[in-house]
Amino acid sequence: MAPGTHERILDTLSDLDARLAGLQVGYSEPNARAAEEHVATLGEFFESEPEAFAALRESVERLVETEDSTHAAEAKEHADELKRQIQAQVDGE
Repeated sequence: MAPGTHERILDTLSDLDARLAGLQVGYSEPNARAAEEHVATLGEFFESEPEAFAALRESVERLVETEDSTHAAEAKEHADELKRQIQAQVDGE
């Protein structure tokens, strides 16, 4: 990752977290589409996909495909793990 991208990734993950929290309460197409867009944006930051990102992407895809808000909790877990990994990289710099 290029220097300075960590903060943008963390900002995108924070925005995604808010969308996923809303989706945990109930399915909403605007929130689901926004979550999907955030995941697409995150994909642009990685040359290779970390395991947590791949799992996040799959969970959000299932969420959108099934319109089932129960997948939001799983997606949030993966997003939180990715956030921890990125934060650890920031802290290690």
